[in-house]
Amino acid sequence: MERHILIVDDEINILNALERVLEEQDDYVVYRACCGEEGLDTIDAHPEIGVVLSDQRMPNMTGTEFLKQVKSKHNSVVRMILSGYSELATITQAINEGSIFKFLTKPWDEQLLLNAIEEAFEYYELADQNRRLTQQLQATNQQLAEFNASLEAIVAEKTRRLQLHIASLKVYQDAMEHFPFAVIGLDDAGSVVLENNAARQLFSKQQNSLLGLPASIAFQGNWSTLSPQLEAFGQQDHIQTQIPFNDNIITIVRLGSGAEFIGQLLISMPLTQRTTA
Repeated sequence: MERHILIVDDEINILNALERVLEEQDDYVVYRACCGEEGLDTIDAHPEIGVVLSDQRMPNMTGTEFLKQVKSKHNSVVRMILSGYSELATITQAINEGSIFKFLTKPWDEQLLLNAIEEAFEYYELADQNRRLTQQLQATNQQLAEFNASLEAIVAEKTRRLQLHIASLKVYQDAMEHFPFAVIGLDDAGSVVLENNAARQLFSKQQNSLLGLPASIAFQGNWSTLSPQLEAFGQQDHIQTQIPFNDNIITIVRLGSGAEFIGQLLISMPLTQRTTA
């Protein structure tokens, strides 16, 4: 991985010496500038620069002034200064203000210089990784928030539909219970799964619930022979039929689509009621 560094000094021989040391390192890409103004332009043009090493004594703009502007415009860039001990007070203030990461002295020790620059790049890369991870986390949190909002909308819509369905079912059950004719629903095994009040009065002497009873038990007495007829109709392909039975006309509807048989619906109407109608 390439590491991009900017060196700033108004003395060409210093720039040459620093550049020679740095270019001996395989992964360093070196940029150079002769003053603070040129250094700012260089960073603007090359946002990949991660470390800046600047001299302190330069005309028009000192190194600490230059690095303060770098911090203001490119805070992620790691800033270091190269100077003599005579300017230590000024540089210490800049360090305390957070404008400078490390102070190196002239003349420099080559190995100490390389070690300091290595440390600066490690700091820059760690901070850069943290920034990217933070951005990814923020993006993930945003996606999660959007997903949760979408999920809440779906749940709210499903809840609304379920409430509507329950309300419709209650209306259906209440209407069925007050329907004037006996209605019985049988599943594919011939057991009662639907009944109304008129059915209980017609088929049950004690008006007990017929739910769950097989047709052979639900239909007793005068109705006992109805069960075999229902079973025979269930084996036919007819969708609907009517049979007279005990002074009633019984409409039988086959439930299911195509060859799929899921049960039968019985509606019993008195013959006298049918004639009147």
